[in-house]
Amino acid sequence: MNYKLNITTASRKKTSLKAAIKTLTPLLAGEKRNLIFAFAAILVSAASTLFAPIIISHVIDKFIPVRDYHGVLVYSGILLAVFAAGLASSYIQTLSMGFVGRKVLFNLRNAIFTKLQELPVAFFNQNKAGDLISRINNDTDKLNQFFSQALMQFIGSFFLIAGAGIFVIVLNFRLGAASLAPALLVLVVTQIISAWVKRRNTRSLQTLGSLSSEVQESLVNFKVIVAFNRLDYFRQKFGQVNQNNYETSVDAGIANNIFTPLYGLASNLAQLTVIAYGIYLIMGGHLTIGLLIGFLLYVNNFYNPLRQLANVWSTLQLALAAFDRVSEVLALESDMPMVVDEIASEAGDDVLAFQNVSFHYPDGKDVLRDINFTLKRGKTYALVGPTGGGKTTTASLMARLYDPTSGKVEFLGRDIRSYSPRERGDGIGFILQEPFLFTGTVRDNLLYGNHEYVDFSNDQLNAVLEQDGLSKLLSRFTDGLDTEVTVSGNSISLGQKQLIAFMRAFLRKPKLLILDEATANVDTVTEQLLEEILTKLPKDTTKVIIAHRLNTIKRADQIFFINAGEITPAGSMEHAVEMLLSGQRQS
Repeated sequence: MNYKLNITTASRKKTSLKAAIKTLTPLLAGEKRNLIFAFAAILVSAASTLFAPIIISHVIDKFIPVRDYHGVLVYSGILLAVFAAGLASSYIQTLSMGFVGRKVLFNLRNAIFTKLQELPVAFFNQNKAGDLISRINNDTDKLNQFFSQALMQFIGSFFLIAGAGIFVIVLNFRLGAASLAPALLVLVVTQIISAWVKRRNTRSLQTLGSLSSEVQESLVNFKVIVAFNRLDYFRQKFGQVNQNNYETSVDAGIANNIFTPLYGLASNLAQLTVIAYGIYLIMGGHLTIGLLIGFLLYVNNFYNPLRQLANVWSTLQLALAAFDRVSEVLALESDMPMVVDEIASEAGDDVLAFQNVSFHYPDGKDVLRDINFTLKRGKTYALVGPTGGGKTTTASLMARLYDPTSGKVEFLGRDIRSYSPRERGDGIGFILQEPFLFTGTVRDNLLYGNHEYVDFSNDQLNAVLEQDGLSKLLSRFTDGLDTEVTVSGNSISLGQKQLIAFMRAFLRKPKLLILDEATANVDTVTEQLLEEILTKLPKDTTKVIIAHRLNTIKRADQIFFINAGEITPAGSMEHAVEMLLSGQRQS
């Protein structure tokens, strides 16, 4: 299955505002109270703003001409109370939506990370980690900004615009219609160019993801860059992606700010229209000075939110562009679901069986073609072959890191797809050439995913390690179980990482243990110690060893030669070496 995310903008399915809100609604679970408070605050804030011009107009026309200062003071007090209510409601609105925005951000990041954990290894092979990090951090934060700031501002502006529009039409239809005419023009223009603005924001977010990918890749491999003295190459590559991000960010910034001057022009035109036409109506006795001032205030209340909507609309387009990228991940479904094995065969001594298995990577040629073989309980098998021949792919199919393109893999008499991830993890151990460790301690990494010993104290766990003959390995660490391990295990040597991986797999007592060049980075003494440890595994544990060192595979009960899509029993060690040399010459 193709899980590639960085597809072209033109081929991406666009997300409408309605669809985005529908998808995000479940993320607002538990925030009903805050939303109600925020919505009520918006209504109060909008009402306070809309009633102020009526009060001011009334005072100008009724009390000022007759010098009724008592009335002026009374209504000034009323106006002050209205403004105070607006201030309090604005604060409540900001506070409530701040909580809502953070809740959406929290839930959305959880949803994305949970989805990533459901996806197969193929997804991570096809997508850069930096771009995924950008989607989790940057893109979700754009949505948070929209919910915590722009959404309520959008709704509040809508109420103000609608209310001010109704007031000006009711007070004087002809003057109101004239004042609203410029708004119709800018709304048509907005509708036309909104898609263009969203495309610019989408491209900006894509290049930001590429920038994150480049930084992540370069920092992870910085030792190699320094060792080969290729800092110039690092600077050149980073400069290219940084320049692309700069250019697209400038384009997005221009697009996002294109509405503001347009809406400002519409506001100025509306005010000029109201003043000119209003003076004409006053001269004809059809309008009072107070109403003209009230009209100007309402026009201001109409166009100021409209100008704010220009910024909010840009934020909305940015949020929708971010949601497009987020929704791409959320919409993915794994092509490796669990299945029900209705016809489970009798396993007997068979631990694992390949039945007519073929496999190829997306858009690639066959790595394996119509493969059949069986692994027996307690036996040791070696996989040999030239580089790129398919050894690691075969091991990955055994552990169900991938599913066959066709055919079937059985584990203990059942389709391997019928096992849950936990069952499969308990039954199959996989030690890689470069195992990944998490930040924490040696203990944390040993017990990762181990349900049997997770609640054991250090003393209890040390007793288990002593019983299993692993205490010699643990002694290689300064502070034993409490030895600190930093990000990716860089605080310890590669050989020590491998020791942890061995102990972690051993503690599970798997039915099938796969070692992919697992002793390639350890010294000879440690390798012998590890081989001794492997002999202490339960007698029914089947071991599959991928190695280039001949002494590593010489004790194997059976050797398979893998090359050109075929798996052939190699027979003796001498025959395996001969086949390996022949395969290397051919490749």
